[in-house]
Amino acid sequence: MKINNMAIKTITVFVIVFAFFACDDDFNSVGSEVIGDVNFEENTYSAVPVAYSKRFNRVRTNSLIREVNGTQLVPHANLLGIYNDPVYGKSTYSILSQVVPTPSRFPLTFGANPVLDSVVISLPYFSTITESPTANNPATIYGLDSVYGGQPFRLSIFQSDFFLRDFDPTSNDGQVYYSNDISSNFPEDQIENSSNLLRTIESFVPSPGERALDEFDVNNNDSLIETTRETPRLRVVFSKNRPEDQLIVERFKKQFLDKVGNIVLSNTNNFINYYRGIYFKAEDISGGGNLLYVNMADARMTLYYNSETSSTTDGDARQTGELELLFSNAIINGMNTEFNSDIATALLPENQDKVNGEESLYLKGGDGSFAVIDLFSGQITNENGEQENELDFLRRQNWLINEANLRLYVDQEKMTSGGSTEPERIYVFDLETGAVLADYALDITLFGLQNFDAPLFSIPSHLGRLSRQSDGRGEFYNIRLTQHVINLLNGDTDNIKIGVAVSQNVNSTTLAIGDTPEKEREVIPTSSIVSHEGTILYGNGNDVPESKRLQLEILYTSEKDN
Repeated sequence: MKINNMAIKTITVFVIVFAFFACDDDFNSVGSEVIGDVNFEENTYSAVPVAYSKRFNRVRTNSLIREVNGTQLVPHANLLGIYNDPVYGKSTYSILSQVVPTPSRFPLTFGANPVLDSVVISLPYFSTITESPTANNPATIYGLDSVYGGQPFRLSIFQSDFFLRDFDPTSNDGQVYYSNDISSNFPEDQIENSSNLLRTIESFVPSPGERALDEFDVNNNDSLIETTRETPRLRVVFSKNRPEDQLIVERFKKQFLDKVGNIVLSNTNNFINYYRGIYFKAEDISGGGNLLYVNMADARMTLYYNSETSSTTDGDARQTGELELLFSNAIINGMNTEFNSDIATALLPENQDKVNGEESLYLKGGDGSFAVIDLFSGQITNENGEQENELDFLRRQNWLINEANLRLYVDQEKMTSGGSTEPERIYVFDLETGAVLADYALDITLFGLQNFDAPLFSIPSHLGRLSRQSDGRGEFYNIRLTQHVINLLNGDTDNIKIGVAVSQNVNSTTLAIGDTPEKEREVIPTSSIVSHEGTILYGNGNDVPESKRLQLEILYTSEKDN
C-alpha cells in the first residue's frame, strides 16, 4: 500500500456504504435461506481474538488536521506544551513553522523612510464564548477548549535557520516530517541557536481572557482611534519603545525593512529560503505543565511600521502600515513521549506475542502506541472433535447474526489515576488501509447517529463511549461489529486485522502515517496523533480475569435441533 505524501488521505464513508449494500441487500442476516415453518432459538457464541500492541518510533506531524463541528477542517491544529500522563509518562510538544506573507504582498515594500514600531507574534487558542458583552461590560468572556493541566512550562521562541522543504527532492511528493525530526534529525544550532532567541516566557499558562488592543494616531499626539478585541491567544510583542526589545526590533528592521529591493523579498520561494521560520519550544519546569491546542491556521507574525506620505514635510503626517506573515506551508509538531520504563519494556517487539496475544493492550495518543486485533485467525475444536479454522467453522453454521460486540475492559489496576485522564473514545479501523469498518457507515446512514456539534456523542452504536463506574473510573468500551461480522461470514470482505487507537474526534476519518520497529509507514488515524491521552485495556492473555478478557460476543439465531 502506498500513502500519497501530498496530503493526508481521507476515507469517504459513503463509498463504503455503497459497497457493502451492493454486496448484501439483506444486511441484517447471514444464512438467509433459513426460512419457513421452522423453530428457531437464540444463542451466543464467544470468540477470543488475538490482540497485541505496537509502539511508534515516530509519526507524521506536518499537515495535521483538527475537525471542528464535523464540517470545519482546521488544517493546522497543533499541540504545544507539556503533558504528564500519570500512567504513561511525560510528553513534550513543540512547533516549528514557516512564516510567509501572502503572495499578493510581493515584492515586499514598506514605503518611504519606514520606521519599524513593533513586531507581534499571535497564536490563537481554541475557545468558546461563555458570556457575551453587555452595555456595562464590553468584554467577551471565553472558556478555553482543549487545555490540559494548569501548571506552567517554559516557552522559548526562536527564529529558525533550518530550511523546511515543501517537496521531497527524491520523489517530488510532498515532504513528510515526523514527530522526532526537531529533536533528533535537525541540526540543533539551526533550530534553537541562542543568538536567534527572540523571547523566553519562564512561566507560561494560557489565559482565557480576551485581548483588548488600542490603536493610536501617530499624527495626533498618539490619540486613541479605536479598541479592537481579539479572542484568547498567546500574544508576544516586541516594541521599539521598550528598552529590552530594542535589539530584537532592530534585528527585524535589518531583516525586513533594510532588505527592500533585495531578491530575498521578491517572491515566496526566495523568502522562505531567506527567513526560514519560527520555533516554539516547551520545557518542563514544575513536573506538571500544561498542554494546549493552538490554531496555527489563524496564527500570525505582524510587523507594524510607519512611513512618509507624499505630503510629509519635516517628519509630519506619516502613515502606518503592516506586514502580516502567516504560519503556513510547512508546520511540524515535535512530539517526544518519555514512556514509563515498565510500559516501554512491555512494548518492545520481542515482548509482544503476536501469535497467542497479550494480557495488556496499550493505547496512547500522539507518538505513542495502538493495539491490533486479529479475529477468527486461530483453530478451534469443532463438533466432530477436529481442529478447524474458526472462520471456516462459523461460515458453515448458517446462523442468522443478530448482533456482534467487542468489549474492551479497562485494566483498572494499571490505570490507577482513572477519571479525566482516560480517553472518552477509541477508534477502530482496517489496519492495512485505515478505512473505517462497515458498522461506522451504518451509524451514519441507517441510524443517523453522527453528531457534528458534539463529537463526544457521535457514532455511539459502533464506537461506544467509555462506560464509567459510579466513582468516575473507566470500565469498558463496547465496539459493535455486527455488519463487519456478517460481511465476514458471507465472504463479502476479507478477514482484516483491526487497529484500535484513542481518538479526539471519531467524526474525523483522515489518516496519517508512522513508523514502528516492525514496519515503516503504518497507517494511523490523525485523530489519534492529535490526542494526548492513553489507556491500558485487557487483552486475551491467559492471566486476564475471565470476566474482563477480550471477547467478541456474537448473538445469533439458529434452527433448533430436532
